[in-house]
Formats: sequence, C-alpha cells, structure tokens
Amino acid sequence: MERMTLRIKSNRLGSLKRFASIQRATVSCALILMCFLLTCCTEPPPPPPPIFPTGQIITDTITSEALKNNKLGDSHIRNMTIYLPPSYASSNKVYPVIYLLHGYGGNERSYVDEVGEPVAILIVDGLIKTGALKEVIIVMPDGKNKYGGSYYANSELTGNYEDYIAEEIVNHIDDSYRTIRDRNSRAILGASMGGYGAIALAMKHPETYSSAACMSPPLGFDPISEAMIPEVIKENPDGMDGPIPDSKRQYTSYVYSLSAALSPNLDNPPFFVDLPFEYPSGKIIESVRQRWLKGDPLAMLSTHGSALEKMKGIYIDMGNRDLPGFFEAANAFHQRLADMGIEHKYVVYPGGHSDLAVARAISSLKFVSALLPDPKAP
Repeated sequence: MERMTLRIKSNRLGSLKRFASIQRATVSCALILMCFLLTCCTEPPPPPPPIFPTGQIITDTITSEALKNNKLGDSHIRNMTIYLPPSYASSNKVYPVIYLLHGYGGNERSYVDEVGEPVAILIVDGLIKTGALKEVIIVMPDGKNKYGGSYYANSELTGNYEDYIAEEIVNHIDDSYRTIRDRNSRAILGASMGGYGAIALAMKHPETYSSAACMSPPLGFDPISEAMIPEVIKENPDGMDGPIPDSKRQYTSYVYSLSAALSPNLDNPPFFVDLPFEYPSGKIIESVRQRWLKGDPLAMLSTHGSALEKMKGIYIDMGNRDLPGFFEAANAFHQRLADMGIEHKYVVYPGGHSDLAVARAISSLKFVSALLPDPKAP
C-alpha cells in the first residue's frame, strides 16, 4: 500500500511537471507570435504633431539677367534665404512680403547666421505668436560681389543690382510664392549697406514698396567722405592698392566698393573705379563727387523726395558712435525730411555701427509689419 501511494504521488508529480512544461511552451509560442505580429503586421505609430505650427527657412535660387556678364566675373546665379510663416504650409492664404537687405561683406544668410537658424525661426515665430509681427514672408537676397558689396546699385562694372533686387527678385517671389501682389503689401529694410539700399530703392521704386526701414545707413556722402577719407589714407601709407574685403582696412574697402557702384570706370585698370579723392592729399575730385551725388540719399531728396512722401512709413536708426560721418549724415537726412514735411521715425541708440543688432532688427521688422496688411484668402 505504501509503495502504491508513493507511485501515485510520483505519477502525479510527473504529470504536473509535464503540464508546467506544456504551459511554458504555450506561453513562449504566444509571445513569439505576438512579437511577430507587432513587428511584421503593424506600422510604427506616427510622431505626435507639434503643439504649434512653426515657420521655416528655405533656400531658393534665381538666375539673374541683370547680373549676367558683369565685369567682375561674379556669378549671376544667386541664392536667396526665405522665411515662410507658420501657417504657410497648411493654408491657401496669400501673404505680405518684407525684403531684408544685408550689409557690406554679408550675404543672403547673414541675418540668419547671426543667431543660428533655429533661433532665427524661434524669434520670428515668437513675434508672430505674440502679435508683434504679422505673418509675413521675409526674403533675404544676396547682394555681395568681389569688392565686398554692391550697394544695390546699377553699375557697368559690378552689374545691375538695382534691377536684380527691385524687379527680378520681386517678380520671382510673386510668381513662385503665395504673395499679395501690390506695393501696399511690400516693405524693404536693411542694415548699413542694406540700409542704403532700402532707402535708395524706396526712393527709386515707390511703385514697388510702400514702406522702408534702414539701420545705420550711409545717408549723406559729403559728411561721410570728409570723415572717412583721412582714415582711408591712414590705412594706405604706401599707396592705394585696391579693395581687400573682410580685411582690417575696412574704410578702404568701403570706398572702393562705393566707387565700384557709383563711379565705375572700365578704362581705369586694374580696379576699374574712380576714387572720389586724390592720394595722398585727400582732396575731393569734384567730377567724381558729382557722380556720387546721383546716388547720395541726401542729394536724392531733391529729385526723389516725392517718392518718400508716398511711403506709409520710414524708419531710420543710427548709433551715436557709428562709423565716421554716419551719425552726422543721418542727422542731416532726418532734418531734411522734417523740413520737407515727410513723416518718419528717427531713433538714435547708444553704441556703434553693429551694436544691439538683433534688437534693432526686431524693431525695424515690427515697424514695417504694422504697415502691411494681414494675410488673406486668395
């Protein structure tokens, strides 16, 4: 009897072990089958959508007839950097456009690279989300050349940058993006050389732009020449030997690039410009000065002042310790606008030419944005 009981217990124990083994095998098969189904028969879940839509920065390219065959040999195929607002990708709205011109030595990426692309998007998106800036397209074209900068002027030496900016790029943007296609929906602004371009192009093309903002622009060449030419001569004790962009001889390079824009001379190698002064005396050459005055914003008020009267707004800022002659020129321009009864905003900030760059750019953007219409359905 005792052996029988032990045998029964042994048989039960064996049955339990076999049952447990079968259970383990069944569970393992079930897990393997589930893993197979999850791996092979389903798609991974999509990432969650962003809480807020964001703007984007893209690069576009234009082939310019205005710059083709320029005598400096600069490419006529140019990139432009474009900010598209948060709702652009998900709507069919049409948008106002701000044209933002870079300064001497810069290019189409200068404003973005100043802070980095993610931060640039964050800044503009933040301004839009708080209502400080309307949803706008911001276009940043390339105005650089071998002499460091075009000053956005037509020149037989450097190419026709005025036509390239005010006609070709505007037409390209209107044809390629959803824009509101009228002057009331376009503003132009820039810093330094870009500020010069903004005010000069606004004067020459009031049919294209309805407002202008310029940061630290050269607005009067007589006071600037008087202050800067002695600095140029100091930079060149052994004679004038041409522009060297991005060098320590910054005033020399400025003068050569302005001469390339305003007083080119294809019969005067090797730099093909007429400088506005004699070396080493610094005496002004009157015939060259007269050519410069045709592109001098202060002098242009006599011939193009009525165009600025048509602007919805004009914004100028200037550092009280800006480049030689810039502060004096801006004061003279401001006073002349006031004398002519042309409304404008003139801001003097404490600092030099490039100080407070981001804050000033934001102020300029906000100023022209307030004068533009809201995006709308087409």
